[in-house]
Amino acid sequence: MRITSYFRTWRNRTTLGKQLSRVLNLLLFLLLIPLLLYFQTAQSRVNLAHEAASVKRVLALEAVRLEDYIAELGDYSLQLRNDSGFMGLLSREGELDYARQRTVESALRMLFYSRDDIEWMELYLLKSRAAFRIESDRRKVLPLAYLPPEALDDHDAFIAAPDYVSIQPEAAGFVRVTRTIIDSPRTTPLAVVRFLADSSIPDAMARSHGENGEQLYLFSPDGVSLTRNGEEAEVLSALNAGETALGGRRDRRMLAGFRARTGLTLAVLKPIALIDAALGHYSAVTTVLVALVLGLGLLLSEVAIRLFTRPVRDLARRMQDVGKGDLRAKDDMRGDGQLGLSAEANHMLAGISVLMDRSHVSELNARAARLAALEAQTNPHFLFNTLQAIATEAILAGDDKVYRMVTALAALMRYTIKGGNLVKLSTELEIVEKYLRLQKSRFGERLEYAFDVDDRLRDAEVPKLGLLALVENSVVHGMGGAVEAVRLGIGCRVEGDCAVIRVEDDGAGISPERMAEIRAMLDRDDAVVTRNIGLGNLATRLRLLYGGAARVEIESEPVPGRKTEVRMIIPMEVLQNAQGADRG
Repeated sequence: MRITSYFRTWRNRTTLGKQLSRVLNLLLFLLLIPLLLYFQTAQSRVNLAHEAASVKRVLALEAVRLEDYIAELGDYSLQLRNDSGFMGLLSREGELDYARQRTVESALRMLFYSRDDIEWMELYLLKSRAAFRIESDRRKVLPLAYLPPEALDDHDAFIAAPDYVSIQPEAAGFVRVTRTIIDSPRTTPLAVVRFLADSSIPDAMARSHGENGEQLYLFSPDGVSLTRNGEEAEVLSALNAGETALGGRRDRRMLAGFRARTGLTLAVLKPIALIDAALGHYSAVTTVLVALVLGLGLLLSEVAIRLFTRPVRDLARRMQDVGKGDLRAKDDMRGDGQLGLSAEANHMLAGISVLMDRSHVSELNARAARLAALEAQTNPHFLFNTLQAIATEAILAGDDKVYRMVTALAALMRYTIKGGNLVKLSTELEIVEKYLRLQKSRFGERLEYAFDVDDRLRDAEVPKLGLLALVENSVVHGMGGAVEAVRLGIGCRVEGDCAVIRVEDDGAGISPERMAEIRAMLDRDDAVVTRNIGLGNLATRLRLLYGGAARVEIESEPVPGRKTEVRMIIPMEVLQNAQGADRG
């Protein structure tokens, strides 16, 4: 309903040329903007697919690098076999003497220090039943409690021919290598060497990707994360599901995965913003082209519209002369081409003289102006009081109740600026409820209220802001001198042949002298006053809307009881007639 009313107002106040121009502009926007969005979206998808393929190629190279590194660790574990002195003492039974132990420690130390990426190394001598360990942070070979090979992890893997080696990812470092040293060409196990390679290689890979805003993830075959970038569980789940993207926001990130032959899985997360950055040039060119086409289209449409509507503009200028009192303008009017408006315009001019003699036109204009002035005075009045309540609560409370107050106030503001003199009572009650909630936030337990509404009146159309003016008057003046809780009763009932809308409170009450002033003001035709603006304007509006058949009444008992009641009384017949007229 509001959209239709707004469109009609715009149509009536806008020239035909501007209306056609706006319509053509809208059509151009509706045509070109979706095309621009479609091309950019399509290009973004292509770019994302290309980027995913590129990342997979990079990950394949990283996987080869990992495989070469792991193969290098496997060869490194065989170096003890090149030490003939060490291999000679492995086949001897019995405990190690001092010289043999020094030989073993020297061989283990030389092997350990030949690389800088080993965190610890262990050596188990099966014939001598002795074990040793060296760590990167201690730099000393220490004896270790001997364990038989079958008690070690992955025994079946590192004892099996032909490699006699086991390479397993480990979260504490990178990979753990276990090598069985045999007495070639026989296959009798003589010793077991174990060591843990640190995470320097995957860390270097992660740093190289991090320079591009990416995040590298590395997983073992059983799903253990060998990197610590966050979101490992989500990434692994997406890889297992075969997905290539994570997240649904604009900053979502692209995922590409690659599984190496060693069983390790590599994955990369990259911000979509970095991927879309490559589209910047394409998007700029496309936007410029669309802007040029749109501008050219608008220019051509303006020229065409001005050409086609020239007869209408000429007629409009003649009508302006008529409006200034020059009724002779019709003598100059001839054909207007295909529009054929001259005859209709001349017919209209013939009736102007008759309309000018009707005095009630000016009277209706005056009444409408008075109504508009009264509503313009009423709306800021109650909004000022509401804003004051919000400001007071913000200063005293300082909590999130202000948000709810502002939300309710926004609804009140939209309601007050909405056009029309009449609204359904149910709509007015909703606004009153929002207003009371605002005041409840201000006064807390000091303010209580209740509604008693006859269902027969809920669809009846009543003066907009009428009930709100009564409620606002009771809250402002009732709470003014009250030290206890104030209770408001809002009643909307059919009593006899009248609709009675009343608001009563047990607040401060009104003195007899002030009551006499208010009643005198309510009986006046001119209610433009400085005190009790809401009640005075409401009384005048009722007289204008219902021709004097409706009225505002007020009663108050300062003591005892402190009861104040304000009633808006509208005959049902008048209410229904006004409702039908407002629809018309």
